[in-house]
Amino acid sequence: MTKKGKTYILLTAVLGIWGTIGYQFFSKISSDQVPIIVTDSNVNFTPKQTIVQDTFRINTEHRDPFLGKPYQQKKEATIRRVSTFKKDSIVFPQIAYKGVISKQKSSQNIYIIDIKGTQQLFKTGKTIQEVKLLKGNKKSITISFKGKRKIISVSK
Repeated sequence: MTKKGKTYILLTAVLGIWGTIGYQFFSKISSDQVPIIVTDSNVNFTPKQTIVQDTFRINTEHRDPFLGKPYQQKKEATIRRVSTFKKDSIVFPQIAYKGVISKQKSSQNIYIIDIKGTQQLFKTGKTIQEVKLLKGNKKSITISFKGKRKIISVSK
């Protein structure tokens, strides 16, 4: 067979393959037939029978290959919960420490404290609206309200 003969045979094979592919492609795109859906009104339902499965247990008591003894079971730690409920919850009123007024040669200071939006002048040991000033300095004061103590820093 010559070179031209082989070329013609291969050319016809390639054209045949591409022709088949093109025919299938175009026949799928331009199908004029509408698929017919057949409904069967006589349908019977038979439920599947349940199969009882075998149950088994895995023996987890293995022997330690190095010691020759069985493994020790890990004991679960019991967690003791601590109650965070406070028995006597005293709600402090809204208190803000504004500053201190002092004389140069006097050890007695007057503290400006804002209680519920009203400014009050306190000396150490004075009580107003159940709020008692225990001690103070330029940076913070210590107050007592219904027996509970609280330290309040100066607010700006």
